[in-house]
Amino acid sequence: MEAYESKILELVQKNKKIVVLTAENRVSLRNIPEKLNDNFIDVGISEQNLIGIGAGLAKLGFLPIMHGMSAFLTMRAFEFIRTDLGYPKLPSVVVGTFNGLSATANGTANGPTHQAIEDIALMRLVPNMTVITPSDRSETLQILDNLQKLDGPMYMRDSNFESIDIKREPFVWGENECIIEGENIAILSYGTMLEICLKVSKELSKKSFSHAIYNMRFLKPMDYNLLDEIFDKFDKIAVVEDHIGIGGLSTIVKDYAWDNNKSNRIIFMNLGENFFRPGNFNDAIQNTELAQGKILKKIIEFK
Repeated sequence: MEAYESKILELVQKNKKIVVLTAENRVSLRNIPEKLNDNFIDVGISEQNLIGIGAGLAKLGFLPIMHGMSAFLTMRAFEFIRTDLGYPKLPSVVVGTFNGLSATANGTANGPTHQAIEDIALMRLVPNMTVITPSDRSETLQILDNLQKLDGPMYMRDSNFESIDIKREPFVWGENECIIEGENIAILSYGTMLEICLKVSKELSKKSFSHAIYNMRFLKPMDYNLLDEIFDKFDKIAVVEDHIGIGGLSTIVKDYAWDNNKSNRIIFMNLGENFFRPGNFNDAIQNTELAQGKILKKIIEFK
């Protein structure tokens, strides 16, 4: 049994009000449906029904954890998420898989229909919605341990990566974190791109290029206390994300800089207004500006 499955099973065993739902997406749930019994519902390929059923359960006092592919959850079922979860501010969890550059299943490229590169922008639009982007499996499990703190719906952009081998401070709900401390430039990222940034960090360290890496996992509400510290400490800031240039972390940072009359120099590395050429993660990233070598070059040359 995978770590995610074990955590879900543990949560349900402790709290029978938790109901696990899926729209025929059992990638992270293959081994536990029969163990969950009545606390598991598969609605089939019907994301709108998934959200509607989850909302009904939430109104009855249950905590639904709804799973589906990010592209179909956030776009096909957007109205349902907005109206049925956001408007009544129902505590609930929407877990989106195969997001950003991870638009593949079983090593097969699915094409632009399965690319969730606008999901963060869409979910940030929904009032009362929490948007969180774990970087690996261990962070995902820590988020699940804090579901009692929800006072409304949450979108979790699930990471396909296992645990990143790096020392971290204890997880604190609502707070982002500094993973690498340094000077010269702050590199802000989240989700699966965080590991790419950590690989870039190793190359920068070899060149004695002082820098800091920040994990911006809480995108809404944003951890503005940490953002204040970053802008106060660093003249140069780099934002890296596998999302279109509108509505994600790049927009959050731009808005913050404008609203607070900041003059920091900022470079944005994202997908712009482009779809990407699908493939497995390592292949897909090479066809974008988010490849490790390209990020490294831009940061070193950023004046």
